Amino acid sequence: MLAYAQTSFYHPFSIGAGYGVTVAYAGEETLTSSNAFNFNINYHITPFTAVSMEGQVGQLSGGDAMNDTFSKQYLNSYNALLLHADVQLGELMDFSNSQFLNGLKNVYFGTGIGILYNKITDINLIGINNSITYSTYYVKSSNLLIPLRMGYEFKIFNRRDEPQVRFDINYSFNTAFGEGLDGYYNPAGASVKFYSYFSLGLKYGFGNPHAYRKAVYYSAF
Repeated sequence: MLAYAQTSFYHPFSIGAGYGVTVAYAGEETLTSSNAFNFNINYHITPFTAVSMEGQVGQLSGGDAMNDTFSKQYLNSYNALLLHADVQLGELMDFSNSQFLNGLKNVYFGTGIGILYNKITDINLIGINNSITYSTYYVKSSNLLIPLRMGYEFKIFNRRDEPQVRFDINYSFNTAFGEGLDGYYNPAGASVKFYSYFSLGLKYGFGNPHAYRKAVYYSAF
């Protein structure tokens, strides 16, 4: 009876979407922010561990043609596809007797692998007073992508104390291996670029509930 009392149930799948802000770090002096949407389908191994397929559609931008030393400025209308796994602290600790630990249980960290599809839709190739000319640049390219993720997931429980809806606050720092992110070709330049993505999202759980070894719902918090 004790073991049964500590058992809880959760939906093994969820589908979700989110919106957020991107900032690219591709070597330009001026950093600018753009926007992106994400769509995801998730398999929850436990209520606190998930493997996800995520798609991103948005923009990456940077530079200032009038004020930067090398007159760079670009806009990348990108797509990305990622496979990643996230583990929440609730998987690793006992939070049943602590309101503080119960609050920490939804903090998560994760990583994965993906592909960044670059499409340069705007780029400056000539400097002020024709001082600089870029004759070679990428219009379309793709890069291997490695995300490092952290975030917090608010769980909203249904009347059976199952986490049905999940509100997600996420920050990911993404490493793109290649030069295509900003479009500028430079044989002597760095072959690794970066971008960050801060997003808010919602997920809805579905599927036949699975049992979990301990209670997920904590009424005192």
